[in-house]
Amino acid sequence: MVKIQLDLEESWELLSFVVNDMLKEVELDKSDKASIRRWKSKEMRTGSEEMKALHEKLNADLARLWEVRKKSDIRASDYR
Repeated sequence: MVKIQLDLEESWELLSFVVNDMLKEVELDKSDKASIRRWKSKEMRTGSEEMKALHEKLNADLARLWEVRKKSDIRASDYR
């Protein structure tokens, strides 16, 4: 069985990618973009409790989605 689990640094990289992409795509004032960047660099640094909580949530969601996908594949093959 395959198990997908992100380490804390990978979770931060994912968060960083999503936030940076959002900042490119969404029209916001410069001050709002700066506030989001400060939030990411201060509150969501890799050692913070907030980032650890996000990391745990991401891994729990990945595990749950994997289980749903596995069950879905089993049902789909038996459906015929």
